Amino acid sequence: MVVAVGRDRPGLVSEVSEAIFDAGGNIEDMDQVVMREIFVMSILVSLKNPRKSSNKLRKLLRRKSEKTGLNIQVFRVEDFKVR
Repeated sequence: MVVAVGRDRPGLVSEVSEAIFDAGGNIEDMDQVVMREIFVMSILVSLKNPRKSSNKLRKLLRRKSEKTGLNIQVFRVEDFKVR
């Protein structure tokens, strides 16, 4: 799961989506909202090769964070599943 938060501006969804695509990821589900000019987005991502692709995704998202000013975090969905 990718979560991005920051000041709203045009192109943020595109920037984050591009990083996911470039890492070989697929967007399974997405939600976004703007609250008082603060952009909040969560994206459920699947990766073809999670071990290799997750490192690439984190690296690409780090660059996007620097470019856009978004605070972008990556979480493993498995860590939140009820056992």
